[in-house]
This record gives sequence, C-alpha cells and structure tokens, in this order.
Amino acid sequence: MATIAILIGTQAGARLLAATSEREAALSAEAFLQRLPVRALPAPLWVQCADPGVTGRLTGYLSELQAERVRERDARV
Repeated sequence: MATIAILIGTQAGARLLAATSEREAALSAEAFLQRLPVRALPAPLWVQCADPGVTGRLTGYLSELQAERVRERDARV
C-alpha cells in the first residue's frame, strides 16, 4: 500500500491531500478541484508517491480533469 500526497496550489494557499490508495487520492483531489472556481484553473499540483506509475497516472488524470474544465470555460466565452 502506497502513501500518496497531493499538493494543490490555490490563491488562498496550498492544500495537502493524503491517501493510502490511488482511487482514494483521485477521488479526494477531484472533489477538491471541482469545488475550485473555474477561473482559478488550472491550479498547480504535485503528486508524490513511491510508485512512479501511480504518480504519473494521478498527475495525468488530474491535469486532464483541469484542462477539460478550462476548455468548457473557454468555450462559453
């Protein structure tokens, strides 16, 4: 079981999320990012885990999630 830390930067400061599974990490980070105002995206984020595969998958997933919200925001303009 890997320990996963995700740091997300916001205008109000950094938020550190910790999880013991990839799924838990993805769900908690996704929920946090969905609560951010879309104008604050993309937010910088860093994923740390001893397993580089987990780090890469989570980074890619969360980056794409933000990119999708930014594309939706920009399409409305």
